[in-house]
Amino acid sequence: MSIKEYIGGQCADPEGLGGLACAKFMNFFNAEHYRAVKKFVCKLDGARILDIGFGNGVTIKKLSKNINAKFYGVDISADMVEKAKRKNRDGVNTNKVILQQGKAEELPYNDDFFDTVYTVNTIYFWEDTAKVLDEVRRVLKDGGNFICTFYTKGYLDKLPYCDTGFGKFTPQQVRSMARERGFHDVKVKILSDCKAYCLIGTKIEGE
Repeated sequence: MSIKEYIGGQCADPEGLGGLACAKFMNFFNAEHYRAVKKFVCKLDGARILDIGFGNGVTIKKLSKNINAKFYGVDISADMVEKAKRKNRDGVNTNKVILQQGKAEELPYNDDFFDTVYTVNTIYFWEDTAKVLDEVRRVLKDGGNFICTFYTKGYLDKLPYCDTGFGKFTPQQVRSMARERGFHDVKVKILSDCKAYCLIGTKIEGE
């Protein structure tokens, strides 16, 4: 396995010391993405919020300090689940934060359950993008919103460790996929021109 393949693999499914280091790097790399999530996430008291691919749990910890909501998370990496539980120990102990291992294609939650579902830089690693979007829409309440931050294909093509294992998309492609899977009021906000974007879509039943 080459260094590029190893780094790409750790981004997709962090494990061991390399995974912990990758997660710490992503906390820095994704700072503007976290700010976008904070801006658009549901802030109603008692809201239910889901983080898909929470990594070491930094975003959940920051949001849970300022929003009176219940936070759920699913991540493919067992190592990240344990790390995030430790980082969010207070929330886990009070049942404000519930984290588990799982796949985005098979979300282990009831229909119409969440007010917001968000994900930061995970879309590249979904095995079936349409299936994940369908699952997100299924677990969202009517009127709930989906937030998906990502780096565009043009930017990722410049990063050598993104050569393999990454699905790459333009902002137009991500917007089209969300609309095709039934999301409404779909918008793509620019976080960093020609580099980072944030998609926001709403679930509206009966349309």
